Amino acid sequence: MITPPSHRRSGVRNLLLMFLGLAVFGSLGTWQLNRSAERRAVLDAFESAEASLPVGGLASVPAGGDNTRVRLIGRYLADRQVLLDNMTHEGMRGYHVLTPLETADSLVMVNRGFVAGGPDRSELPDLAVSGGDREVVGIAVPFFRRGLRLEEEAAEVSWPRRMVYPTADQLRGLFDSPLPGYQVLLDGEESDGYVRAWRPYGMAPERHLAYAVQWYGLAAAAAGIWLAITLRRRRTRDAN
Repeated sequence: MITPPSHRRSGVRNLLLMFLGLAVFGSLGTWQLNRSAERRAVLDAFESAEASLPVGGLASVPAGGDNTRVRLIGRYLADRQVLLDNMTHEGMRGYHVLTPLETADSLVMVNRGFVAGGPDRSELPDLAVSGGDREVVGIAVPFFRRGLRLEEEAAEVSWPRRMVYPTADQLRGLFDSPLPGYQVLLDGEESDGYVRAWRPYGMAPERHLAYAVQWYGLAAAAAGIWLAITLRRRRTRDAN
């Protein structure tokens, strides 16, 4: 039986749609696989940093932090702290406490960990800390950032300042001082810290892997749908 031109055009169209689905879904699955591998490498680097010996001073830390464990000598500026707003830990909402440490080289922001917020946002947690000379050990990492910044937040005029994902430039403006483009996550054994369940910021590798499986599943579904439609059309044609 001769296949009508309209059926041939429909078959070609279905084939092209199937190849398009394979290309799109397959590329998205591969991208998620690559992201999973990248996140795993970041986690491995962070775990290696936690077990490494600290370098001495800010001059020994790369510009981006690069998961470098560092030992610093300085004093906290307790009257000019920043609260990173909208942070969570085990289902609790609260803040990360960024305290500037004045060293011989420069100011650097030390993240002293997570503290829960109260039901009344006008009541801030107690952030008291000694301003005497001290030694601080932690891991230098980039500042946390969100994927999309829709608008600039209103600036507070009192201390501590509540901010949502501040950039290094915003923090430099607050202190009118040079400031590295990274924060130092305070080691768990160090004094004057809060909850420090540190983990590199971002999605877990397993979640990227799950997304990859979903995209590859959609690619397989596209091929399966095309095959089912083709076989049904062929049976219908043969029956006629």
